[in-house]
Amino acid sequence: MSKLVYSRDNDVITYYRDDGSNYPYPCHHDFVAGENENGEPRATLPNGEYTATAEPYPAENSRAYGTFYIDTGDPRGRVVHGGGSGCADPFAPKQGWRPTYGCLRMQNVDGEELSRLIIEDGNGVPFTVED
Repeated sequence: MSKLVYSRDNDVITYYRDDGSNYPYPCHHDFVAGENENGEPRATLPNGEYTATAEPYPAENSRAYGTFYIDTGDPRGRVVHGGGSGCADPFAPKQGWRPTYGCLRMQNVDGEELSRLIIEDGNGVPFTVED
């Protein structure tokens, strides 16, 4: 079964396919300090096991999310996305790096490719976050 692994120490998210191929991409977990709308401290997606489902073009297609959206199933809504509200062009293929409010951020071009791989493999793959 295909799987997705994010290594926080290396800032790399890697997609492993059943055929033995793997696809590593840069991915950052920097977040803006403060509290969320519920008054809880912001934090990045915790280490653990999730299920990744992808949308190559999010319905909102917002400046914050960019051109793709990977849902992790995290109860606080921490996902993998591109974009960046503070970026000059959050829809550019390589939009730069901006901290999120707890999500993982990838470059749009990489996230679009990763989304396609996840969708091709059934759009519900195991996702591990680790140090």
